Amino acid sequence: MVYTDLPYDEATNTGFARAMFDHLDNGTTDLAPEILEIDPRVYTDPELAARERAELFGYVPIIAAHSTELPGKNDFLTVQLPNNEVVLVRQADGGVRGFVNTCRHRGARLVPDEKGTKRIFSCRYHGWAYASDGSLRSIADEPTFGTVDRSCMSLLEIPVEERHGFVWAIDSAAGDRKIDIAEWLGSEFDDSLAAMEMDKYTSYIVENFDVDINWKVLMDAFLDGYHITSTHAGTVAPYFYNNAQAWEPMGRHGRMVTARKSIDAVRGEAAEGASIDRHITVAHFLMPNMSVLRQPDHLEVLNFVPAPGTAVGTRMQMRLLTREPAVTDEQKVRWDKNWSILMAVLRDEDLVVNEGLQKAVANTDIGPLYFGRNEIANQHFHQWMARAFADPRKWG
Repeated sequence: MVYTDLPYDEATNTGFARAMFDHLDNGTTDLAPEILEIDPRVYTDPELAARERAELFGYVPIIAAHSTELPGKNDFLTVQLPNNEVVLVRQADGGVRGFVNTCRHRGARLVPDEKGTKRIFSCRYHGWAYASDGSLRSIADEPTFGTVDRSCMSLLEIPVEERHGFVWAIDSAAGDRKIDIAEWLGSEFDDSLAAMEMDKYTSYIVENFDVDINWKVLMDAFLDGYHITSTHAGTVAPYFYNNAQAWEPMGRHGRMVTARKSIDAVRGEAAEGASIDRHITVAHFLMPNMSVLRQPDHLEVLNFVPAPGTAVGTRMQMRLLTREPAVTDEQKVRWDKNWSILMAVLRDEDLVVNEGLQKAVANTDIGPLYFGRNEIANQHFHQWMARAFADPRKWG
């Protein structure tokens, strides 16, 4: 099955249809109460960047992988997070644990490979070896090294939890950090993600793009349905409506619906029971740095991971998830084509515009920046960031 029905109840689906029909019939979109003014230094200030890594990403969970990227016992991935490069390892009991990718002896990078299967991780510098559960297994020439309490020399561990088909992590090995994805998402948003059954999808392709752009610039771009006509004229603009979104805040997070122009084929139907499954994109925005987009036949997951030690660097991680593994040539051709379209839109258009934006906001004399009432999801993001720093006990 390539196309899937919208996974929500009749009332939710009807609400999506009614909102899209009304906006398209009237040339409207969901609106914030007023224009929002922000300081451009949110994209350039190194002190703010350091605070984000220590005070935000060191406490809140973000997606680190899809569960199908670690299918079997002792499978591992190395993943760059805002503060640490970590190794995610599937354990013998089926769970996943995460460790800082640093040997406890002299600080060498323990695992140089991006992924693989290993029961023992051995440091190439001096040969110290660790089990897949992070415990120190052996010290090379131990009698000459001196006495070491191995129980205190395990790899430093970060909190990890699997939920909704993803591996989530808090990017800190401090012992007081606890992970609770259901609490972080909130019941309404958690239910909305659960309905999409992302644990039944498989990761077809994952790629990382390291760019000299602040992560919030990129998050802004993917919260924004206002730029389709101007930025994507050569790719998807002929197929999607611009500046017509239905936005629903859900606690910290939010859900947005946009329409393909193919929805015109069903706009004459009553909203109740309208067949809009193949005509809309449902985007879940997970604070602070993630987007999950439900297309009619696949999912796209985008993470904007701040690079350590710089205000402007970001690792943009992109995934394409499919309902069934691609095993036939026909399936592979289909998903490769979708991936090429995604590359053309994001890498060749969005990144080009946002590289220019990053350069421009570094100018001295630019004054404040403005998000319009129609940029309601962007306003939610920036207002949430302000609240998160103001109240770290609840994180917005």
